[in-house]
Parts: sequence; C-alpha cells; structure tokens
Amino acid sequence: MKKIITSLIIFILSSNVYGQDISTGPEFRKHRFGLKGTPGVAYFKVNKTGKKNKGLGYHIGGGLNYEYSLSRNVAIASGLIFSQTNGKVEYTDSLGLDYVSISNGTENSERAYRLHSRSYVFKSVDIPLKFKFRTPELGYLTYYLEFGSTVNIISGAFARKNLVTLNEGNTQSLLSGNESSLDVGKEVVFLRGGVNFGGGVEWNVAGNTSLLFGLNGNFGFTNILKKNSSTISYDHGGSFKRATNLNYIALQVGVQF
Repeated sequence: MKKIITSLIIFILSSNVYGQDISTGPEFRKHRFGLKGTPGVAYFKVNKTGKKNKGLGYHIGGGLNYEYSLSRNVAIASGLIFSQTNGKVEYTDSLGLDYVSISNGTENSERAYRLHSRSYVFKSVDIPLKFKFRTPELGYLTYYLEFGSTVNIISGAFARKNLVTLNEGNTQSLLSGNESSLDVGKEVVFLRGGVNFGGGVEWNVAGNTSLLFGLNGNFGFTNILKKNSSTISYDHGGSFKRATNLNYIALQVGVQF
C-alpha cells in the first residue's frame, strides 16, 4: 500500500514539473465547488478499563465541498458537512446510571442499579482541511489521494438503547417511554479533532462537471466524551473515568463543478 501511494505521489509531482503549463488552460479552475454525501460505519476506540466497543455504528453526512487549486494536480480541500454518527458501548464494570424520568409532566431523579450498554448518537458540523493530490485526466477519469484533519463541532448528543438493571435482583431491560433517549450533551466535548485520509476517482461527465467516488477514514485524536462522567458512577459514589475516541470510515459520493 505504501509503495502504491509513493508511486502515485511521484507521478503527480512529475506531472507538475514537466507539464507545459500547470496553472492555465481550459480545464483548470482555481475554485471548485460541489455537493457530497458520506455514508459509512463508526466505532469507538476505548482507552480505559470498564467498558469496550460494542460492534459497528453508523455515520451519515452531507454538505458542501470546496477546493482551491494550487496547480492542476494539487489542491487544498475544505467544506461544510452536517453529519450524524453513532457508536455503541458495553460496560464491564459494576456501574449505575443516574437519569431524569418524566411522569405527568413532573421530572424525577432516578438511578438504575446497573448500566450494561448504550448507543450514543452525535450530531455535528464538520469542517475538513485536506491536501488533495490529483493525477492528470486519464480518459474521463482523474484519480486522487487526500490527507488532512477535520474539526467536528458537536451540536447535539443523546444516548438510546440504554440497557439497564433497574433494581438489584431484576432482569435487564431497556429504558423506555420518555427515557428511551437520554440527552447527554453535558457529557460530550464540544470539539472533536480527527485525522483523515483517503482516495478515489472523479469521472468527468460534461464540461466542468464530474462525479466523485471515494473512501475516507477519519480517526479521532481527541476524546469525544468527557473524562469524568456526571451520570455514570460506581456504587460507592466514585465517578467513572473514561477516554473515548470516535472513528469512522465513510464513502465519498458527490458531484464537483
């Protein structure tokens, strides 16, 4: 894989050096805009004891693309993507869950004896900043590699499928009713940082319009959940400490102008 990436970068740089003109021409555009969708899968990387990732969640997003071309073959890519990402957690320590129930319009503080697992959903506005390396057009196709980082601004978060034991001796059950989805906005870090890299192809269909197909991996280097939980705790009252990175791998499907 490293040899393929190295060969492609050398090919791109060689095209820049020996091409007749890297910054002019009927097909060259300094500014390119587009629309993109990003369906994919997500998972947690857990760096503390007491919990573990529980299978794959989903990632879905869509929004605007923008590219500023430095030459025919190199561009700076950014955009504005609105996304929703889901990750699942299983708890292996003996932990209780504090939550607020609503009955006849009245809020009541409750505590589940054990929290076994839950599914987090994060809504965010994503701002990527990447270098994009493109090959010259081969027929109607242009291949590319990209790498950079993404800032996710978390706009909302909730936990659903909360599997608990309500009281000692009871069987496991899911919280339901008004408590089926618990607001966990106070548990979430406002900004998430991630490293992303990927590749794909642009297929020119007419004039300056191209279809975009690719694959991109986004791996968090900051925690998305706060270190100390305000709602999950041990029976003796000690807070539950955690270190949780959210990662996702997504298809890139869109149109460039």
